[in-house]
Amino acid sequence: MCLIIDSNIVHKVFLSPDPDYQPLKKALDDRGATLVYGGELRREYLKMAKFIKRLRLLDQSGAAKIFPDALIDSHTGAVVAAGGYKSNDPHVLALAIVTGARLLCSDDDALSDDFKNKKLIDNPRGNVYRRAAHAHLISKHCR
Repeated sequence: MCLIIDSNIVHKVFLSPDPDYQPLKKALDDRGATLVYGGELRREYLKMAKFIKRLRLLDQSGAAKIFPDALIDSHTGAVVAAGGYKSNDPHVLALAIVTGARLLCSDDDALSDDFKNKKLIDNPRGNVYRRAAHAHLISKHCR
Protein backbone atom coordinates (compact mmCIF):
# COMPACT_ATOMS: atom_id res chain seq x y z
CA MET A 1 0.00 0.00 0.00
CA CYS A 2 1.44 3.33 -0.84
CA LEU A 3 -0.77 6.39 -1.04
CA ILE A 4 -3.37 8.37 0.90
CA ILE A 5 -5.17 11.27 -0.76
CA ASP A 6 -6.65 13.70 1.74
CA SER A 7 -10.24 14.64 0.99
CA ASN A 8 -9.20 18.31 0.65
CA ILE A 9 -7.21 17.56 -2.51
CA VAL A 10 -9.30 14.93 -4.36
CA HIS A 11 -10.80 17.57 -6.65
CA LYS A 12 -7.32 18.69 -7.80
CA VAL A 13 -6.29 15.13 -8.63
CA PHE A 14 -9.47 13.83 -10.27
CA LEU A 15 -12.26 16.35 -10.74
CA SER A 16 -10.62 19.52 -12.05
CA PRO A 17 -7.21 18.14 -12.87
CA ASP A 18 -4.36 20.36 -11.74
CA PRO A 19 -1.08 19.84 -13.67
CA ASP A 20 0.79 19.39 -10.39
CA TYR A 21 -1.26 16.29 -9.61
CA GLN A 22 -1.22 14.66 -13.04
CA PRO A 23 1.77 12.39 -12.23
CA LEU A 24 -0.23 11.07 -9.28
CA LYS A 25 -3.38 10.55 -11.35
CA LYS A 26 -1.34 8.82 -14.07
CA ALA A 27 0.30 6.50 -11.55
CA LEU A 28 -3.13 5.48 -10.26
CA ASP A 29 -4.56 5.07 -13.77
CA ASP A 30 -1.55 2.95 -14.81
CA ARG A 31 -1.73 0.91 -11.57
CA GLY A 32 1.72 2.13 -10.55
CA ALA A 33 0.21 3.35 -7.29
CA THR A 34 -2.49 2.16 -4.92
CA LEU A 35 -4.79 4.50 -3.03
CA VAL A 36 -5.77 3.30 0.44
CA TYR A 37 -8.80 4.48 2.37
CA GLY A 38 -11.17 3.48 5.13
CA GLY A 39 -12.74 4.78 8.31
CA GLU A 40 -13.39 8.50 8.45
CA LEU A 41 -11.57 9.11 5.15
CA ARG A 42 -13.98 6.72 3.39
CA ARG A 43 -16.90 8.58 4.94
CA GLU A 44 -15.44 11.90 3.77
CA TYR A 45 -15.02 10.49 0.25
CA LEU A 46 -18.64 9.30 0.20
CA LYS A 47 -19.81 12.88 0.79
CA MET A 48 -18.21 13.85 -2.53
CA ALA A 49 -20.86 12.83 -5.02
CA LYS A 50 -18.69 13.69 -8.03
CA PHE A 51 -15.82 11.54 -6.74
CA ILE A 52 -17.77 8.38 -5.87
CA LYS A 53 -17.92 7.07 -9.45
CA ARG A 54 -14.18 7.63 -9.90
CA LEU A 55 -13.49 5.88 -6.58
CA ARG A 56 -15.52 2.86 -7.70
CA LEU A 57 -13.48 2.66 -10.90
CA LEU A 58 -10.26 2.80 -8.87
CA ASP A 59 -11.57 0.00 -6.65
CA GLN A 60 -12.57 -2.14 -9.63
CA SER A 61 -9.22 -1.69 -11.36
CA GLY A 62 -7.26 -2.56 -8.22
CA ALA A 63 -5.80 0.95 -7.99
CA ALA A 64 -7.61 1.52 -4.67
CA LYS A 65 -7.94 -0.66 -1.61
CA ILE A 66 -10.47 -0.13 1.13
CA PHE A 67 -9.69 -1.10 4.71
CA PRO A 68 -12.45 -1.94 7.20
CA ASP A 69 -13.89 1.11 8.93
CA ALA A 70 -13.85 -0.64 12.31
CA LEU A 71 -10.12 -1.33 12.02
CA ILE A 72 -9.25 2.24 11.02
CA ASP A 73 -11.65 3.74 13.57
CA SER A 74 -10.10 1.62 16.33
CA HIS A 75 -6.61 2.80 15.41
CA THR A 76 -7.88 6.37 15.17
CA GLY A 77 -8.96 6.08 18.79
CA ALA A 78 -5.46 4.95 19.72
CA VAL A 79 -3.91 7.90 17.87
CA VAL A 80 -6.27 10.30 19.64
CA ALA A 81 -5.46 8.74 23.02
CA ALA A 82 -1.71 9.00 22.38
CA GLY A 83 -1.97 12.63 21.24
CA GLY A 84 1.02 14.58 19.96
CA TYR A 85 -0.54 15.57 16.63
CA LYS A 86 -1.48 19.09 15.46
CA SER A 87 -4.02 18.43 12.72
CA ASN A 88 -7.69 17.54 12.93
CA ASP A 89 -7.00 14.36 10.93
CA PRO A 90 -5.97 11.58 13.34
CA HIS A 91 -7.90 9.20 11.05
CA VAL A 92 -5.39 9.83 8.25
CA LEU A 93 -2.50 9.09 10.61
CA ALA A 94 -4.25 5.89 11.76
CA LEU A 95 -4.77 4.86 8.13
CA ALA A 96 -1.05 5.30 7.45
CA ILE A 97 -0.11 3.27 10.52
CA VAL A 98 -2.50 0.40 9.66
CA THR A 99 -1.78 0.22 5.92
CA GLY A 100 1.90 1.14 5.86
CA ALA A 101 1.16 3.89 3.32
CA ARG A 102 3.86 6.51 3.62
CA LEU A 103 2.91 8.92 0.85
CA LEU A 104 0.25 11.53 1.54
CA CYS A 105 -1.25 13.92 -0.97
CA SER A 106 -2.60 16.92 0.94
CA ASP A 107 -2.39 20.69 1.08
CA ASP A 108 -3.21 20.75 4.80
CA ASP A 109 -0.08 22.14 6.49
CA ALA A 110 -0.85 20.75 9.95
CA LEU A 111 -1.56 17.26 8.57
CA SER A 112 1.58 17.42 6.43
CA ASP A 113 3.65 18.27 9.51
CA ASP A 114 2.05 15.40 11.44
CA PHE A 115 2.63 12.96 8.59
CA LYS A 116 6.35 13.82 8.48
CA ASN A 117 6.68 13.70 12.29
CA LYS A 118 8.95 10.77 13.23
CA LYS A 119 7.07 10.37 16.52
CA LEU A 120 3.81 9.73 14.64
CA ILE A 121 4.79 8.05 11.35
CA ASP A 122 8.02 6.08 11.22
CA ASN A 123 9.66 3.00 9.75
CA PRO A 124 9.71 4.39 7.10
CA ARG A 125 8.98 8.07 7.53
CA GLY A 126 6.11 9.70 5.71
CA ASN A 127 6.42 12.02 2.72
CA VAL A 128 3.95 14.53 1.32
CA TYR A 129 3.18 15.03 -2.38
CA ARG A 130 2.14 18.61 -3.21
CA ARG A 131 3.41 19.33 -6.72
CA ALA A 132 4.75 17.68 -9.87
CA ALA A 133 8.31 18.11 -8.59
CA HIS A 134 7.41 15.49 -5.98
CA ALA A 135 6.69 12.84 -8.63
CA HIS A 136 9.83 10.94 -7.57
CA LEU A 137 8.03 10.14 -4.30
CA ILE A 138 5.56 7.98 -6.21
CA SER A 139 8.24 5.56 -7.33
CA LYS A 140 9.88 5.71 -3.89
CA HIS A 141 6.73 4.63 -2.07
CA CYS A 142 4.76 2.78 -4.73
CA ARG A 143 7.08 0.10 -6.03
